[in-house]
Amino acid sequence: MIKISRKIMPNFFTVGNMFAGFMSVIFSLYLHDYVMAAWMVLVSAFMDSLDGKVARLANASSQFGVEYDSLADNVSFGLAPSVLIYGFFFHHWGNVGIFISFFPLLFVSIRLARFNVKLEGFDKSEFEGLPSPAGALLLASYVLFLDRYFPGQEFPRVLLVLTLAVSVLMVSTIRYDVLPVLTFRGGPLKAILFVVAIFVVIFGILFPKTLLFPYFLFYLLSGLARFIFRLGQGKGLRKR
Repeated sequence: MIKISRKIMPNFFTVGNMFAGFMSVIFSLYLHDYVMAAWMVLVSAFMDSLDGKVARLANASSQFGVEYDSLADNVSFGLAPSVLIYGFFFHHWGNVGIFISFFPLLFVSIRLARFNVKLEGFDKSEFEGLPSPAGALLLASYVLFLDRYFPGQEFPRVLLVLTLAVSVLMVSTIRYDVLPVLTFRGGPLKAILFVVAIFVVIFGILFPKTLLFPYFLFYLLSGLARFIFRLGQGKGLRKR
């Protein structure tokens, strides 16, 4: 009985992830409350971050869990953001808006299918392409940021660029860092990183509408910057 409970436990968080994504769609489609819809995407990401940790702690990682998690992620980080940006602005653009709004769902589904096919083990040191939760959180936090500083504004060109960037980067081969496990152990650098990470998390919780969008935008740009830097290094080496 204990073994069965241990195997099932992570799936409760996966269900929570999926339910929050479903609620985001409800808020967008029927209640037209795009701020709450954005918050639900954040709740999905929180649940998604827990299911993997619980699976590892309980030694309950499984292929079923990976597949089920991908199905939940497709709802929360594909469908929910697509419906959110359509209701938030892109419905004004008619069929073109429908096509653009479909991008997050389309490319998340491609990314997750590729991820499952290439999966080797349950731990990873880096991501190939922008992680789907990060892409969804960038779009959701953009809505929260505008609600805080520019209520009633959408800045469609910015939203369009963000949507296209998120969609393309998710299926790219650009590498993104996995957040490291930070502790005080391992020397002064580890201790400094741990303290900085704590402050980043605390301020993100205290001022989510202000800081979450810059955080995730920085993460998106960090992968691009590292890719361009490595590309430049490669060209330099070939010239020598």
